[in-house]
Amino acid sequence: MTVYVHVTLKVKAAGVTDFVATMKKAVPILEAHGWRLVLALAQRTGRLNTVIDIWELEDFDHFDRGLKGLTADPRFPEIKAVLDANVQSETIVFADRLNYV
Repeated sequence: MTVYVHVTLKVKAAGVTDFVATMKKAVPILEAHGWRLVLALAQRTGRLNTVIDIWELEDFDHFDRGLKGLTADPRFPEIKAVLDANVQSETIVFADRLNYV
């Protein structure tokens, strides 16, 4: 059963450029482990410097498998350092697709 993961990240204003550059490195690693980035958005209104990512996964266990693949990658320490320095908060929500779309 497909599961969607809605991730909301509050990024420091001064760190948005570094965050985006780092995500360009992280996304292919996660996608190599089967995650699929459906959509990446930056809010224009509301809290600025908020990023929303929508990921498609096979199931709930796929979330853990993807994270383990990311953390095992030799580039992970560099990726983690940039995210730690620039992400103020992260909210992860699992969701199911509704049948009216």
